[in-house]
Amino acid sequence: MEKELDVLIVSSRLENRKALLRILEELPVETFSVSTIGQALEVLSSHSFAVIFCEEDVPDGSYRKLLAEVLTTRHMNRLIVMLCTGEWEEYLEALKLGAADVIRSPLQAPDIELVLIQAMREERKNEAMHA
Repeated sequence: MEKELDVLIVSSRLENRKALLRILEELPVETFSVSTIGQALEVLSSHSFAVIFCEEDVPDGSYRKLLAEVLTTRHMNRLIVMLCTGEWEEYLEALKLGAADVIRSPLQAPDIELVLIQAMREERKNEAMHA
């Protein structure tokens, strides 16, 4: 991966946030971290992110609220749902609602790296289309 991506982490679980930050620190990304949907929406009002990692549930709501907002904006944000308790039905529902991908806790470096590689490919494709 050569180009730096901006990544937003929406996580209220300290262990998930630490694991994700540890994985991302070795990669060409700029990370921002918040713990609620409200904080995420506030940051998104002034900044665009290539990838958003969002836990299925945080104190002020679920990923569904953030996903609805992301899907209605023009920004090419890829929202990745981090399932902590959900099963196959939740996985399929997240994809059906428009999540770019779903990963399960505990977070694994290969899963995170694959998500970022896909995001970079998408960014290059969009740049080529608009060139």
